[in-house]
Amino acid sequence: MLANILAGVQSVFMPLNLLFMFLGLFVGIIFGALPGFSATMGVAVCLPITYGMNPATALILLSGVYCGGVYGGSIPAILLGIPGTPASAPTAFEGRPLTKRGEAGKALGICTTASSIGGFASAVALLMASPLLAAVALRVGPPETMMIAIFGLSVVCMLSPDKFFKGLLVAAFALLLATIGQDPLYGYARFTFGKLNLLSGVSVVPILIGIFALPEVFEMLETPDGKLVECATVGRLLPKFSDFAHNIGNLIRSCLIGIGIGIIPAAGPDIAAFLSYNQAKKSSKHPEEYGTGSVEGIIASETANNAVTGGSLIPLLSLGIPGSAPAALFLSALYLHGMQPGAGLFTTNAATTYTMMVGFAVINILLFFTGILFCKFAGRIVIIPKSILSTAIVVLAVVGSYSITKNMFDVYQMFIAGFVGYLLQKNDFPVSPVALALLLGSLLEKSISQTTVMYPDNFLAIFTRPITIVFTLFIVIAFGWPVFQKIRKGSKEKNTSERI
Repeated sequence: MLANILAGVQSVFMPLNLLFMFLGLFVGIIFGALPGFSATMGVAVCLPITYGMNPATALILLSGVYCGGVYGGSIPAILLGIPGTPASAPTAFEGRPLTKRGEAGKALGICTTASSIGGFASAVALLMASPLLAAVALRVGPPETMMIAIFGLSVVCMLSPDKFFKGLLVAAFALLLATIGQDPLYGYARFTFGKLNLLSGVSVVPILIGIFALPEVFEMLETPDGKLVECATVGRLLPKFSDFAHNIGNLIRSCLIGIGIGIIPAAGPDIAAFLSYNQAKKSSKHPEEYGTGSVEGIIASETANNAVTGGSLIPLLSLGIPGSAPAALFLSALYLHGMQPGAGLFTTNAATTYTMMVGFAVINILLFFTGILFCKFAGRIVIIPKSILSTAIVVLAVVGSYSITKNMFDVYQMFIAGFVGYLLQKNDFPVSPVALALLLGSLLEKSISQTTVMYPDNFLAIFTRPITIVFTLFIVIAFGWPVFQKIRKGSKEKNTSERI
């Protein structure tokens, strides 16, 4: 194994492979940063281009696009409050307030560093622990997926503890929206009102673009004069050592969450980001800072969603089971170049496989330098006059929504979601549960349907599965924690008043 790793290191640092690493990162960041685009779209666009390439170079290019795409979504999330990808939504919760305070450079630097660390950790896991971690994925079936989805939804309780019931109400409404379309088990249409465009359900990405982007535009239009931030530059991009020295536990936990979620098929970086953000808030000594520009929140979100990248390739290379949509495209790339997932990759195709895995680690190191350079120019957005910026955001939102399926119906959904999001914000309702419920709703419904087929007579038999029991305990803790904190706070206040 060591000989294969050393051979991979030698191959990775060939000039051609290094060139395609940078090219892949640049293309990926562009695709991630544009609202409506994604890492999946970037990998899909680049896949045909790799046909005539050397297999190792082709996989390195696609790895760069994948890592850059997941990271790129955080740039508009921080600068404009618009997540370039759903996985960057928690980053927007903390990055946008920092930008409004004139600390965009700090947010971008922390985000870039955390992304690089998370991606590098996942690359090490991919290189060293593929057989061991892939074995866990074999034990995850529909019951476990169902509990993971419910656990993900329990994050609503932590995202807005001060607006607990409002958050649950918004999440319940978004879950109802997620049921629009064809039944996952029987295929009949539900709540489509005769509209063919709704047969596949509501379009998640246009709705997320609308609900996060347009309220910002409406807010700008209320005070159209001036710039987004009254400063000439975004400030220092390189983060301080102390920002990460105080977050070692947060980093390790977020890396493990991201890698673990990446291994689970169909979970993805968005779920990892929300779960990690939730755990960071739950463990924080200053949870009241969340939503106002918490460094902890950015580190948790970005470390986890980038740690998914390598994690999602672990079951792909070992078992042929892609852990995410981009990983499924990697499967196509393997077949395109005559490679079969499984043991053969680590024997017959060892040179190519280890070059890609070592390259994945190097790519995530280069991500830091490429990201800082990219942010230096992207940060100029904050000094654009609001009138121009609001127009540009609307244009990007429309183009991004339309580009997904080339359907104007998605644009209409985006505008409706934006108007609803604006009303929610004006009435002090949290909008983050919408993203979480829409992303997890279809996964939850599908897993419930499959679980009922597996256990038609005794649904409670799911609790004979160890992983299901573990996540059930997590769910109980997640829902009970806000109640416990409220009781504890009330008890402290009562004791204080009695002493007085």
